[in-house]
Amino acid sequence: MKRRIIVALAALGVTAAACSDYLDCGECVTSPTAPTTATSTQRLVATQAKLWQMVNGDLARITSMFMQSMAGVGNQYQVIDKYSLDASTNGDFTTPYGGGGLIDIKRVEADSRAAGDKTMLGIAEVFKAWLLSVSADIWGDEPYTQAAQPDAFPTPVYDPQQVVYDSLQNALSDAITNLSANAGSGPSAAELVYKGDRTKWIALAHTLKARLYLHVAERDPSAYAKALAEANQGISSNAGDYVTVQTSTASEQNDWYQFQVVGSRTSYMRAGAFGVNLLTSSNDPRLLELYQKATGQATVVGGTPGQSLTSAMGNVSAKRLTDSYGQPLVTYNENLLIKAEALFQAGNTQAALDTLNKERAAWGTAVNWHSAITLQPVTGPVTLEQIMDEKYIVLFQNIEEWNDYKRTCLPKLTPGNGAVAIPGRLLYPTSERQTNGANVPADPVRNWNDPNACT
Repeated sequence: MKRRIIVALAALGVTAAACSDYLDCGECVTSPTAPTTATSTQRLVATQAKLWQMVNGDLARITSMFMQSMAGVGNQYQVIDKYSLDASTNGDFTTPYGGGGLIDIKRVEADSRAAGDKTMLGIAEVFKAWLLSVSADIWGDEPYTQAAQPDAFPTPVYDPQQVVYDSLQNALSDAITNLSANAGSGPSAAELVYKGDRTKWIALAHTLKARLYLHVAERDPSAYAKALAEANQGISSNAGDYVTVQTSTASEQNDWYQFQVVGSRTSYMRAGAFGVNLLTSSNDPRLLELYQKATGQATVVGGTPGQSLTSAMGNVSAKRLTDSYGQPLVTYNENLLIKAEALFQAGNTQAALDTLNKERAAWGTAVNWHSAITLQPVTGPVTLEQIMDEKYIVLFQNIEEWNDYKRTCLPKLTPGNGAVAIPGRLLYPTSERQTNGANVPADPVRNWNDPNACT
């Protein structure tokens, strides 16, 4: 703070010598009402906000276009939807590391260990694994072991994606152990979703572990059994859904509302034709839960990849474009479908069918992210395509939709604009190459966990 005052005065032509007594007075650089050290709770609140912004912002919109549940119909979004990817952007690559990211999480972990608050420690470890897994999913290799230690490692090395995944699995296991110790008060109500409830955080950690095991299943077939074991301990009811908390206050509004409504960008993105047609062809009552018709249209019309905006194109549903709509990030429905896929891959097709129908039945009760909707049960024999099509619908606007596709090549999408494949990763940003060029790997076509393109 003292340095900033000196710089500001110098810019105004005021000499530092004339103000030396003022600048050296202790009362002038500290204030009892403006603390200079953040608490663990404050840091965790910042991490909570950082995670929500990362998974609901640009990355969610880009991956929704890749998955054709949304369509880029104008400006840079139309360019992205034609798979023209630009390394000069991708600012979310650094999101997990700075303020509210790993640098703050490490402080929370250290302070929580010192205070014996294993609840706070466990929640911080879950957030760490979640944040870093998102960037590992999208970019592959990334800084981890040397990350967020600027004094010791100003230019951190990149760890292989498989090493990062293993490390994050260990972090989640540690989180479960710490949360199970039932020690410490944690963040309590400052953590907005579960209010610090240890049981819910433990279940979330198990579901996140199941997610990550699926992400390596192309490389490790045993990952399906591991995912099933974790999902069996994961979120077990709609009451355990992790859904963001949004309000009508400007700084607390739903990200999609901020982008399209506040930012006046409804001409950038519209409903995706594949997503609309998948629901329409089966008379799925969730169509108007996810999408809305354009004015004067009898049905919802979607755009194809890179198509220009037309007045007939629908959009995200009015419900999901409400300022206070809470975005579902990890849910009971997803956990059930993780189980269904893992059971199917193990050859337990009847159990997979039963689990799929259990998930569909869960829509019969209104929860904080969807209305009560009656879905007819699926009759056997069940297919993997039926399971993954259902999960595609459940994960609308969720990055995990893309991760599922890269693993299973389902749903059966046709790449847009004559491309042979849908992109499997984003490019490392130019800014990272400028600041850490010696360590940034060459951009591969695909990440380690996703060796085969869907064509």
